[in-house]
Amino acid sequence: MSNMGNTGGAYGQNQPPRGGSRKKRRKNRAASVMNTISYLVFILGVSLLLSAVAIYVANDVFAFVKPEKKVMLDLEGSQTPAQMASILKEEGVIRCKWAFVLYTKLANDGQSFKTGKFEVDADMDYGQIINTLNRVPTYTETVAVTIPEGYTLKQIAQLLEDARVCGAEDILNTAETYPFKHQMLQNIPMEEPNRLEGYLYPDTYEFYINDNPVRVVNAMLNNFNNKYTEEMRQLTENSGLSMRQILTIASMIEREAVLPEEQARISGVIYNRLNNMDAYPHLDIDATVQYALGEHKESLTYADLEVDSPYNTYKVVGLPQGPICNPGIPAVLAALRPESHEYYFYVADPETKGHLFARNNAEHEENVAAMRAKAGN
Repeated sequence: MSNMGNTGGAYGQNQPPRGGSRKKRRKNRAASVMNTISYLVFILGVSLLLSAVAIYVANDVFAFVKPEKKVMLDLEGSQTPAQMASILKEEGVIRCKWAFVLYTKLANDGQSFKTGKFEVDADMDYGQIINTLNRVPTYTETVAVTIPEGYTLKQIAQLLEDARVCGAEDILNTAETYPFKHQMLQNIPMEEPNRLEGYLYPDTYEFYINDNPVRVVNAMLNNFNNKYTEEMRQLTENSGLSMRQILTIASMIEREAVLPEEQARISGVIYNRLNNMDAYPHLDIDATVQYALGEHKESLTYADLEVDSPYNTYKVVGLPQGPICNPGIPAVLAALRPESHEYYFYVADPETKGHLFARNNAEHEENVAAMRAKAGN
């Protein structure tokens, strides 16, 4: 029996204390929690890193946030996508060589780039860069082209053709079908005709003879984007209107006001009508009818005023579908800062090129009769 007792005593000495077991389990649970937290932190870190990389690459591919930097490339031999990517990165046009190579394989079947002189800009997206590098290189002679304020897309296209920059049809087709990536255009449907009207900034440009239409249109869009300042964007937001609506108002001001000092006053008339649409559902602006007709007429007929068009403000309620020309900055500022008054009508003075303004229809009819008499009608 004593031997059994010794054995039992030895067995009892090998059993771990119950308190020690609980401590070990707590340590295991704590280690497990720490491992889980470490794993989650790792996953979060990887996700943030991947998100940052994705944003960085997207900015490069679509040129969302890139500085304007023009670079002339003189390629003395054909270049593979990888070689072209290295050149573009070295010149500061792109940041991600591998992304450009991948994009080229997907969008350009991995084709090599030809010999020639090409001008590219850092604020072009990859598609625009590839399109420019794929054209027939003919950049040898440049020409300065001045686009007047108030020109329509069609007038700009014809002006560029007359200057031997691009064919008018090429410009119009590019404006209608090319998917420009500018943020200001993203809410305008691709299928909408004249969707770039209002965004082609009137200025003096230097283009190449037989230039690439995508590059030409992109230069005007980039210029507009740079000229539409942060202050103007803030005023646009404060107005409660979209940039396109402001440009639509500015385009009507541009076409209606011959005298610069009348722009803000005409803007006030437009806003007065927009803010009192129960009484004045139609803006009744002749310039929108001219745009709808596709031609400029010295005087409109009653039949002209009936033209079925989303631009005819004698028929549509409120603003027309979009801008009717490409306004300059003064007209845009007038649209953002209309003059405060009680005028709802105006009629052109054939001698001064200014306008007579009226508060009501009776005053307006008197002004119209006086201007007709002055014109000899």
